[in-house]
Formats: sequence, C-alpha cells, structure tokens
Amino acid sequence: MGGDYAPAETVRGALVAQREAGVTPLLVGDEAALRAQLDAEGVEAAPWQIVHVPEAVAMDEHAVEAVRSRRPTSIRKSAEMLGADEVDAVVTMGHTGAAVAAGVLIVGRLPDVERPGLGVLLPAHDPRPLLIDVGANAEARARHLVQFAVMGRVYQERLQGLESPRVGLLSIGEEESKGNSLVHEAAAMLASGGVNYVGHVDPAHIFHNEADVIVCDGFTGNVVIKTAEATAEYAFGELRAEVVKRPLAKLAALGLRPAFRALRRRIDYAEIGATPLLGLKGLLLIGHGRSKAPAVTNALLAADRAVRAKLVPTIASGLESATA
Repeated sequence: MGGDYAPAETVRGALVAQREAGVTPLLVGDEAALRAQLDAEGVEAAPWQIVHVPEAVAMDEHAVEAVRSRRPTSIRKSAEMLGADEVDAVVTMGHTGAAVAAGVLIVGRLPDVERPGLGVLLPAHDPRPLLIDVGANAEARARHLVQFAVMGRVYQERLQGLESPRVGLLSIGEEESKGNSLVHEAAAMLASGGVNYVGHVDPAHIFHNEADVIVCDGFTGNVVIKTAEATAEYAFGELRAEVVKRPLAKLAALGLRPAFRALRRRIDYAEIGATPLLGLKGLLLIGHGRSKAPAVTNALLAADRAVRAKLVPTIASGLESATA
C-alpha cells in the first residue's frame, strides 16, 4: 500500500513480475482495494495470496511511533511475516523511516550489526558502485561505517560478482588530510580492517568507478543521491526545452533519441527498483516513493536475485569473519 501510486502501480508491477519472471508476490494491504485493482487489470484474484491489513503508515507519520504503536499496518505485517520466515523478502515503496523501523524493531539486526545500512547502486558504468548508507542513519559513528563497508563488500561480491571489491570513503576531497573527525576515524579503521580500502572518494568522482563500495553516513548519502536525481531531472528538462526552441535541433534529436533513451535508462531509479537494507536478519528492500509499475517489477526481481544469492546469510558470515 506504500508509495505515491499505490495500490494501482504496485499491483501492476507485481503482475508483470509474476508473468515474466515467475516471481510469486504476496500482496499485503487493504484486501478490497487490492482485489478491485486485480479486477481492473482483468486478473482473477483467486490465485493471488492477499494478506488483509486495514491500515498503512502515512508519509507524514513519525516512523518509530507508527511501528511501536502496534497498529495493524501493511509494513508492520510484512515485517512480522519476514521475521517469522513466512516470506523470503519484503519489498516496499512506502515510508522509508517506517520500513527501517520495522526492519530493526521487528525483523531484527544480525548479531554483529549495530546499525543497518541502506545501499543504492549508482548509475555509473558497470560494475555499478554501491553507495551506503543513503538514509537509514542520519548520524553514524566510525565503527558503523566500517560495518557498512563490510556489508557493501559482500553485496558487491554476491550480486555483481566482484572479487575483492574496492572500498572508498566519501569525503570532501581525495587527500587523506581532508574530511571531518568521523571520516578520519573511519579511514584509520578501514585501512587496518579486512576490506580492500582504497582511500577517500571525492564527491565529484562518485560516478568514475574509483571504488566499488562508497561509504558514508546516511545524512550525507541521502543528500548526495537526491541531489544527483534532481540534477539529472533538471538537465534532461532543460535539454528538452532547448531542443523544442530550435527546429534543426529537433531533427538532430531524432537521430540521437536511441542514445538519450539509453542514458535515461541508466540513470533512472526505476531500473534498479529497490535497494536492500543491509544488516537485518531478513531481506527488506525499499524503493522510491514515486515508483510506478516498472520500478515495482524491477524491485521484485532484485529481491528474487538477492534471495537466490543468499545475501543475508552471506553478509552474516562476512561480518562474523571481519569481527573474529
């Protein structure tokens, strides 16, 4: 029930994932609304497992309070099923804070994790670098960043097949002298830890494949990712406006359309679908609130790949080895 276009786009995305990839989604939320949407799509509701929950967390609600109140919300019920191993993964396009709170308070953290981290693959050339954390923790300590690095390394190994992924630390410059006290302390710990640490990463170089895992606190990561999205949208909008003004540019744009479409696909969050909250005992993926059906489909496919790659138990094993 989460997201700006739920449940219509959520259901459409689930239908495509089921038809084209054989993923079997359970729909959690208001049963009447979900059945009505299935009917609207011309699909018989009977084969679909619908878990009826009457309420959802509103975007303006306080996340932790909404989860702790024990109200019967769709994200709470989803987390309870994940914690009880009744489902293999949870995908949500709703309230990020509520999803994080449900993950921590209901699903639970892995034994060696103090803070889970939300990682997102950046739209660079393959292999895409993973930026972690992008919003689960507004504040973090150096040891949390080290845990993000270990979890991010395992993610890149399992999901993108990288050997010894390079770990970088986001800072205001590549020089070791730059950065705040958090960066300096984390850099010292990463340099002596069990990851392939390659040093600071300048924000201007996050798309240059200088590192396979880029670590930062959640406040910084959230600002970075939202600024990048807004900049891309602005640039495409301005380019479109300038092309419209010029007849010759319109002709040139027709020839460049395949290139523009390819670039749009690479930087579109819908192509990723959702990103995992790493460090939980179960697999919880959080998507963009503006997600439409293609993003929901890709989110479910990403969850399916992560389940098959045994991401959660591998992260647990990696953390255990790093702290041994």
